[in-house]
Amino acid sequence: MKFSEVLDALKDGERLTNSSLSAKRGCIVRQIPQDISDEVVPKMTSLPQRAKDAIEGYELSFKDQVLLIWWDSTKQRYIATSYIPNWYDIFREDWTIA
Repeated sequence: MKFSEVLDALKDGERLTNSSLSAKRGCIVRQIPQDISDEVVPKMTSLPQRAKDAIEGYELSFKDQVLLIWWDSTKQRYIATSYIPNWYDIFREDWTIA
């Protein structure tokens, strides 16, 4: 699958991988856009307190993010981080739905 097809598959909620990611038990996914209410923001453990202080009283929206999820065998857990493709990722043609 080419990268243009990867983008469409991400929009459709698919989990995608390639030979490099498969070796690490990894994949990419599109984070589901979410609106977090101003009541929930102060309770979020994924934001530092200074960030929560800055947006206090306002809703927080997560939009158009892609996550890289991969297996960390030393910690025996999956790790999720932001994914930004490089040129090698864009031009590879071995993307598949995981």
